[in-house]
Amino acid sequence: MFGIGLGEFLVILLLMVIFIKPKDIPSVVNFLATIWHKTSQFIKRIHTQISVITSEIDDTQEIIEDTFHDRIERLRLKINEEPDFFEWDDDGNKRQPKLDIPQKKKSTTKSKKSK
Repeated sequence: MFGIGLGEFLVILLLMVIFIKPKDIPSVVNFLATIWHKTSQFIKRIHTQISVITSEIDDTQEIIEDTFHDRIERLRLKINEEPDFFEWDDDGNKRQPKLDIPQKKKSTTKSKKSK
């Protein structure tokens, strides 16, 4: 009973008889039982709240993981698309390239024809 052995129970009864008047023992036992009951109800409520919070955290974690995986997949698809190096104006016409690609320099020396 409550993890208390017979010897410990007898010691508690002996202390109650010594320090508490015999006529007050039933009210003290009733008070202790009430405290025990309220404490156990409090602990059960705490466990319930912890399980609710834990399930909310798990749900939030799943939502975050799904969102993260969706964004990663969209980025992967975007990376695999063919790159568009041109800027477009409002009318849909191409403008100059976004990247500055160096052009081949024209040779300034004329090739000599062999005679």
